This record gives sequence, structure tokens and C-alpha cells, in this order.
Amino acid sequence: MSSDRPAEMTASTIIDMIDAGTYSREILSTFAKGFLPLGQADVIPVLAYLSTQPDEEIAAVARETLSDTPSRVVVAFASDEAALPAHLEMLAMATKDNYVLESLVRNRAFPDDAVAALAARAEPHVQDIVVTNQSRIIRAPQILEALLGNPRLSQDARRRALEVREEFFDKKARLQAALQDMQLEASEEEAPFEAIIDLINKAEGEPQPELPPAELTEVEKKDPDKMSVWSRIQLMTIGQKVLLGFRGDKTVRSILVRERNKLVSSSAMRNPRMSDTEVEAIAGMRSVDDEVLRLISMRRDWMSKYPIIIALARNPRTPIGVVVALINRLVLRDLKALKDDKGVSDVVRSMARRLFAQRHKDS
Repeated sequence: MSSDRPAEMTASTIIDMIDAGTYSREILSTFAKGFLPLGQADVIPVLAYLSTQPDEEIAAVARETLSDTPSRVVVAFASDEAALPAHLEMLAMATKDNYVLESLVRNRAFPDDAVAALAARAEPHVQDIVVTNQSRIIRAPQILEALLGNPRLSQDARRRALEVREEFFDKKARLQAALQDMQLEASEEEAPFEAIIDLINKAEGEPQPELPPAELTEVEKKDPDKMSVWSRIQLMTIGQKVLLGFRGDKTVRSILVRERNKLVSSSAMRNPRMSDTEVEAIAGMRSVDDEVLRLISMRRDWMSKYPIIIALARNPRTPIGVVVALINRLVLRDLKALKDDKGVSDVVRSMARRLFAQRHKDS
């Protein structure tokens, strides 16, 4: 007796069989009404597929069935990151429900090209979701261009789209030119801008300081091409400094990590080429913002290096909460030095003294 069992039916297998002409028109009509040997979630892509078929009668029935399906079910499918991208694209073509389309745009499994196609025809509500999804736009600029080409684009969405283009593409192009002038360009693979998008967004609202002309040397005033790296940096906006901190070389990082603006110094600390040796030196600096030192303490890979730990512990600029968490990791020799170090706070010296006495007694 054969033990072979029929393969389990899925949305993909049914769609493939429809493509192959396996089913009669009568059966397709039954499918379009939602009567399918599938779970509720798998019915959605089949209805979406049938909604776009050339047989308008069947397509109309499938569209009606899809619109009558409980919204929570369709939205759940549209939000499912495990769903097949092709099925999500079918749903985008089949539905006009703004909440479903919004869920698709937010779904990372929904392809960028499909977002661009949707942006070109979307209604204002969905336009707003597209234009605020900046990580997608940075990854796939065609989305922004498709949105700007939408004949029904609202004035508000257009304004925001133009702001996004200026901030992430026009300014980026100007920065790339500056990077090339300074021979500091890094590859996109090494430093994708998505990693600092939060800093870039915050930088938009920052006041832009102006450099007094007196801070440039006479040579630099006469010939901008002879400006030093430091002078060029001082003439940049906060947003440009944030981008440069994340992409620049060691010279740039050493300058920007000392910036008083936390967004700029933080971007330098996120630079993927930051070495352990640099971090150790920065951990001991008294000229950096305490947020920089806090960022160092939050990186597990850096906190596995003892020289960085002791540099943070000895730095009077390091937040006390950070030092307190590190003291237990110090060896006896360094505890002894820290308990007598008048450069650190009384709280730190007191804790080091108490822990040193306890360990010395135990030994």
C-alpha cells in the first residue's frame, strides 16, 4: 500500500495551478468567493491574484470578497514579514484600503520597487507613510522620485519629500565633494548612512553656528583650496559634520569627537573604522563630552578591553554611574592608584578605597 500523501495546498501552489490552467472557470469563480482549501491568511494572496486577472467578472468578485474580508485579517497579512514578497505585491495591486497599504509600506518584506510603484499612485494618507519612511528612501532613492512624480501628491507630502531630498541626497552630494577634496571618502559598504539616521534627523533642527572670518588664516582666506581639514570642518553644518564623523578617517574622528555638539561627537564614535587604540585614547580624554564616554561604556566589545576600562575609570569626566559599574573589574594595583587619585570624584575614591581594603584583607 502506498504511503504517498498529497502535498499540502498553499497559496503558492494554487496560484501556480491557476497559471497552468488547471482549474475550470467555475472553480475559479468559487475561489473568487473565498471558498478555498486554505487557512485564512493564505486566502488573501489568492484573492489578490484573482483580483488582477483579465477575466473582469472573476476579478470583480475577488475584489469584493477581499474588501469584505475583516480588515484585521488583511492588515495582519500585509504586516507579516514572513510573507512572500510576490504575494505582498499582489495585495498592493488589489487593494485600495489605506490601512492595508500603510502596513505594506512598513513591512520590511515588501520590496523597495513595489514601494516605488505604490508611491507613484498613492493617495495622501499613504504618501505621508512613504515620505516618513526615510530608511527605505535612503536605500532606494527611486521611491522618492516616484513619489514626486505622483500627479495626486499633496502639498504637504511634496514639501516633506523635497526636504528629504535636500537633506539626504543634495547635502550628501555636497558632502561627498568635500570628502573627495580632503581625500577622506569611504565606501558605501563600509559606512551605510542608515546607521546614523537618528542623528541626521535630530541634526535637522540644530542651529547652524557660523565661523567668524577671523578664525581663518590669511592664506586660507585667499585660497580656499589650501584650507586645513580643521578649517573645512568648521565651515560645515551640523548635519554635514554628523555625516563626516561617521565616514571620515582618523584625523577627522580625532577632531569631531571633541565637538561640543553631542550629535557630532556621537557620530564619530559610531564610525565603523574606530579602532580600539583610538577608543582607549578617547576614554582618557578630559576634553570630550561625557556622552562620548557613556557611549564607550555601552559597547560590549570595547568594554572587554581592560585598557579602555581603566582609562574610563581614571577619567574625571566619566559619569559616576559608569565608573561605579567598572570599579569591581579593576585589578588590585589599579584600585590602589584610584583610591588615592585626587583627580577623580570623592565618591569614586571612596568606593575604590573600600573595595581595595576588602580585597587586600581577603588576600
